[in-house]
Amino acid sequence: MKEVSKDAKALMLLLLVNSILFTALYFVFVHFGFDYILLIYCAVGAMLAVGFVIYNRGFAWKGVTPEMLPDTMSYVEKCQFIEDGKARLRKSRWVLTVIFPIILAVAIDMMILFLFPMMGITIA
Repeated sequence: MKEVSKDAKALMLLLLVNSILFTALYFVFVHFGFDYILLIYCAVGAMLAVGFVIYNRGFAWKGVTPEMLPDTMSYVEKCQFIEDGKARLRKSRWVLTVIFPIILAVAIDMMILFLFPMMGITIA
């Protein structure tokens, strides 16, 4: 069994803390009648997601071997391209610890607004 790295544990803890914090913050704003919180969460989440994909170059390097890259690149350039892609993903993993809690908060709100009433469950 593979040992979990300290970085992975730290990211998981950050994801957990952000999930609790972002969800609580969302519902505090909803409780006090700030009607634009859904729009803000969706806009921030979308911008972060697009930024994440752009920073990682659309994951063009994912699953690529040096043989699959153009012949105009030297072998060293091909290896650098692949390693740069992996490094970018490592550096940007923290963004996922913000995107997923935003999605979670909005998903919980949607369940409370639409799914639970369809199932006959009411939340005061």
